[in-house]
Amino acid sequence: MTNCIILSGVHTQSFNASGLYRPLGPYRVASSLQDAGYTTFVLDFISKFTMDEIIETLKTHIGPDTLWIGFSSTFFMNMKGSEKNRLIKEYNPNEIPLDEMYWGIDYQDMIEFFNFIRQYKNVKIVYGGAKAPYGMLDSNIDYYVLGYADVAVIDLTDYLSGKKDTIEHVEKIDTLDGLPSYKIESQKYPEPDVTNISTYWWNKNFNVLPGEMLPIELARGCIFKCKFCNYPLLGKKKGTYLRSSSQIRDELIKTYEVHGTTGYYITDDTFNDDNDKIEELHKIFTSLPFKLHFTSFLRLDLINKFPHQAELLSEMGLIGTFFGLETLNYESGKAIGKGLHPNKVKDRLYWLHDLWKNKVNICAGFILGLPYDTHDHFYDLISWCLRDDNPVQEIIFNALELTDVSTFPKDRQSMLKRLNFSSEFSLNPDIYGYQFGTTDSWKLPAQNLTYTECKNTARYFTELVNQKNKLAALPMCSFLNIGVSLDDLYNLTQPQLQNKYDIELLANNRIAEYKKLIKK
Repeated sequence: MTNCIILSGVHTQSFNASGLYRPLGPYRVASSLQDAGYTTFVLDFISKFTMDEIIETLKTHIGPDTLWIGFSSTFFMNMKGSEKNRLIKEYNPNEIPLDEMYWGIDYQDMIEFFNFIRQYKNVKIVYGGAKAPYGMLDSNIDYYVLGYADVAVIDLTDYLSGKKDTIEHVEKIDTLDGLPSYKIESQKYPEPDVTNISTYWWNKNFNVLPGEMLPIELARGCIFKCKFCNYPLLGKKKGTYLRSSSQIRDELIKTYEVHGTTGYYITDDTFNDDNDKIEELHKIFTSLPFKLHFTSFLRLDLINKFPHQAELLSEMGLIGTFFGLETLNYESGKAIGKGLHPNKVKDRLYWLHDLWKNKVNICAGFILGLPYDTHDHFYDLISWCLRDDNPVQEIIFNALELTDVSTFPKDRQSMLKRLNFSSEFSLNPDIYGYQFGTTDSWKLPAQNLTYTECKNTARYFTELVNQKNKLAALPMCSFLNIGVSLDDLYNLTQPQLQNKYDIELLANNRIAEYKKLIKK
């Protein structure tokens, strides 16, 4: 029987998420547990399983040796900003379903799941992933693990297995029904040796599909500290938290030999944040016994600083990328830490379009509601985005999401600040001109803007660009995984892809393959 079982899945509510791809986190944790001598099983794509199917699958893995079953929450919940506040501050069990913690699984089904697990007296239930700090709501969860769990999860598992008498960093918390649970903060543990971590995709209990594009972590953290960002490990020093080159090469080759995988989506927060790193990885990628292709998150200002990176990335196998441009308002850009002049941003995008010759799909993300944004700026932005000669293949608009940290219980306020799970804007809104009128909205009086207005504008702009948008970055991987051709991703818009392919059928066929694998 299996010691540790992790349930995971990715939401598929929007078209560009309706293919098939996996999160990295549960497999990284499972690999860390394997290094510590524990057996693991990951059940992925659980939104595509009925509760009966989940339970029947777990019956083949759960037994006397099982220590815990966990949920990886990263892609579970659709909770942003105000919704987090609403759940924690204004919870009413008759109004707000706890299934928001479990991404679409009806909570009555979750009760069936919990009752099944409780038959096994020694098995604990764990909840981790990126959304865990905001989801500490359910008393059916025994332990909430916050942050990167490579080290913390070993401490917890050693305790549950009887190897240790205590958990080093554990604290009792009250859940929404007043019953206690426990949280474990990973940041209180020593950082893992990132130079020496790998994800063992060849583990038979990971059930990788033949030729599947997979996530890969080449480095951790980001050297930048954008003020709207709440990711951990911001502001790291250049050259830190990098994996060893030889280990990366070994992982790529072994996964290719076992599964035929030649494609990856690189999960690094900013792939090109270190020029030396890019040059070293270029040597590795171009020396592999197969042609690699990948997508990644890039910063345009770094390509502007190191123009040769553009050719290196193309030679390495880049097929799609996401640029978090955020704004073409120069003052707003400087306020968030992105000071490349908008004219230079546009020039570089046109230059990349010509250099990459329609062999790299670019996605540009924009945030509406930054400190110096105006209605005139929004008009200029959408006008440029709709131009026939716009060099970007996919454009995404979102309203600025802020969390009113002051509405959280005091203990969770300090936790969010300590763990850096809230952005600089959220922690110090007054400094940047933001006010919270209610728990579900912010306003920016100096610019006569509100969250609701920016959200509606973002939705309207999205409707305008959707007809011309192609797919770029991570969605390219999810569609390649279900059989859409790379040439069609380069050449067809999203509406054209919908007309040519039965996306739902292709995705379901791949899930059916996965279900067969886990039964072997």
